[in-house]
Amino acid sequence: MFKSLLNIILVGVLVIFVLASLAFSAGKLSKVGCDELVVKIAEDSPRFLDEEEIERLVKKADAKLFEKQLNEINTEALEAELKKETTIKNVEIYRRVTGETMEFKGRLLVEVEQRSPVLRVINGKEDFYLDNEGVRIPSSRAFTAKVLLVSGHADEKFAREQLLPMINFMDEDEFWKAQIEQIQVNKNGELLMATLVGDQLIEFGAPSDYLIKFRNLKALYDQALPKVGWEYYSKINLKYTNQVVCTKK
Repeated sequence: MFKSLLNIILVGVLVIFVLASLAFSAGKLSKVGCDELVVKIAEDSPRFLDEEEIERLVKKADAKLFEKQLNEINTEALEAELKKETTIKNVEIYRRVTGETMEFKGRLLVEVEQRSPVLRVINGKEDFYLDNEGVRIPSSRAFTAKVLLVSGHADEKFAREQLLPMINFMDEDEFWKAQIEQIQVNKNGELLMATLVGDQLIEFGAPSDYLIKFRNLKALYDQALPKVGWEYYSKINLKYTNQVVCTKK
C-alpha cells in the first residue's frame, strides 16, 4: 500500500516537472529573436541571384528583421516581397528554433527556386532572358545561362508571341535543343538558324508552321544526310510549306 502511494506521488511529481519544463520552454521560445538568416538556393536552380543578393533583398523587405522576436516575423509578407523579383519563381520562408539545454536561437530559413530561361535575346538595345512561361528575366554579369541565343530584329513582344511556342517545343526535344544553337531574326521576321552539327545555315522563314518545318528537316537529317554527308550542304531552305531546298557547298 505504501509503495503504491509512493509510486503515485513520484508520477505526480514527474508530471508536474514535465509540465513546468514545457511551460518554461514555451515562455523562452516566445521570446526567441531572429539571430540568423540562412538562404538556400535549389540545387537545379539557375543562380541569377546568389545567396548574398537574396539575403539583401530579405533585409530590405524588413529592415528591423533582427530586432524582432521570431514569432513576430511575417513570413508571408516577406515571401510576397521576394516574389516581386521576376528572377524568383518560388520562395518558402520558415521559422526555426535551434539550441540545447534551454539556450535557444532563432533562425529564418529562406528556400528559393529561380526561373529557368529557355532563350536569351540580344538585339543591340536589350539583353534579357525569357522562361517557358514568357516571364522576362534580366541578364546578369555574374551568371550566364546556356540557352538558345536570339539576335537581330527580335524584341520582347516578338520573342514572347512568335518565338516562344516554337522554342518551348525545341526545348522539350533533346535533338533540337542540342542541334539549334542560335536564331537570327531579319527585319521581315524570318529566321536564320545556326546548327551545332553539319555547319549548315537553316533558312527557316517565319516561325509559323514550325512543327511541319521541323518534321521535314528531321526527315532530311534521317534520310538524305547520312548518304551524302553532314557537310555536303551549306544552306537548307524551309521557307515554303512541305518544301526543302538545299544548296551544295
